[in-house]
Amino acid sequence: MTDRPLPSLYELPALQAVTGPALRPGGLELTRRALSLCDLPPGARVVDIGCGTGVTAHYLRRHCRLEAFGLDRSPGMLGRARQQDPGLPLIQGEAARLPFRDGRLSAVMCECVLSLVEDADAAFREFHRVLAPGGLLLLADLYARAPDHGGGMTSLPVTCCLKGATSRDDLAGRMQRSGFGLLAWEDHSEALKRLAAQLVFACGSLQALWGATGAGASVNAYPAVAHRARPGYFLAVARKEGTSR
Repeated sequence: MTDRPLPSLYELPALQAVTGPALRPGGLELTRRALSLCDLPPGARVVDIGCGTGVTAHYLRRHCRLEAFGLDRSPGMLGRARQQDPGLPLIQGEAARLPFRDGRLSAVMCECVLSLVEDADAAFREFHRVLAPGGLLLLADLYARAPDHGGGMTSLPVTCCLKGATSRDDLAGRMQRSGFGLLAWEDHSEALKRLAAQLVFACGSLQALWGATGAGASVNAYPAVAHRARPGYFLAVARKEGTSR
């Protein structure tokens, strides 16, 4: 037993060099696609959960004329975001305990973050609580395309979205139980494949990529675990409908 925190894939220089400040598959291209599936008027209040360096919140405010906020649990990430855009409204907090009043937001964005949240059901309930009636949830993340093998990824010794990836049916069920109606689901696994290939190239090999996280001597077993679950990447839009349970 150790109190040393799990190594984070998001802290790897290779990942940051490949993805740029967005730190996720598809980057702002998928953010723009998500927005195209919605009808958010100028001035709509939006929070970007897990905003990282603030690139999405900046884009929403400067280019989409939305009243966007960024929320992240990491003081380090928020510090970098403030350096890049000192005027950006940023809040330190967690997805399962949002510092917003009931029904005050038009949309919640959560890109490549939900699978890192320890209690996803609590996060869905919070998303529902802070959204106004008819408010929108824009969700992008990894998911297990072979759900029978998805459980093995919880043993991965790194902090990354693979650990919490679950199936489409599981995600849709969680949304429904939390009071959301699914409006759209799109598979964007090609974006994940491109990012994975770029990372392998940057690190020299798949084993080197995992090894760079500090995962330890048993690192060779983990790519096989992830491969069996056939991880993919999705984009979903859901609407707040009823009372979460």
